[in-house]
Amino acid sequence: MKLFARTILVSSLALAAGCVSRIDIEHWTLEPCDAATTAEIARLVEEGASRDGRVWNDNVRHEERERRRYKLRDGTTIASESSPIRFGTNTVCVAVASHNGKDCIQIADSAFKATAIFGRHSAGHGWIMPCAASFGSGEDERLVVVKAPRTYHNWSRVYVFDQNFKCVWESEEIEDRRGWRAVVSPSYPDSVFLYNKHVACYRLLRKTVPGVGNLNVNERSEQK
Repeated sequence: MKLFARTILVSSLALAAGCVSRIDIEHWTLEPCDAATTAEIARLVEEGASRDGRVWNDNVRHEERERRRYKLRDGTTIASESSPIRFGTNTVCVAVASHNGKDCIQIADSAFKATAIFGRHSAGHGWIMPCAASFGSGEDERLVVVKAPRTYHNWSRVYVFDQNFKCVWESEEIEDRRGWRAVVSPSYPDSVFLYNKHVACYRLLRKTVPGVGNLNVNERSEQK
């Protein structure tokens, strides 16, 4: 088992109209859990915990997910979509979407999905999204999304969004594309854990890295 969780740094190149580049970058890491924490998170997953409106884990069968695909009025295809997630002052739905021929993570208002799209972020061509969750509080609240970045490859990436719906960090690829579950533990109320019984348990932690101010050339966030 290998974890590639280094930060992707980027340049300040301007993007095409309708897209904005990230002004700042945050530094996160996927910290492997110790045995006791892994056991606690595994227990919470088995008990179906983290159903407080801030965590979504995809438990829909593949065949049913295929039937749930739909299109917005602008032609955007919604391939996979979360249930409503409380994030800051909003309740959002996170989706894997195909917009103008490009696949992305799309974050929209849960009630007005067709007209209130908060942000889009280019995230490869895979349409599998096993989990998403909000965590933290106040100005430090963030939204984490796990998504497969490539079709027919058994990998995922972890994406972190700030309250302006900009992607502020994405991980290198980690093993497995379907088995990840997001968990918020009562023992760590301001953290989020990513658990996969076949791979590992990770706690998502923010790091302070002084003297690094680069921007991410791979960043492709759209704001509407």
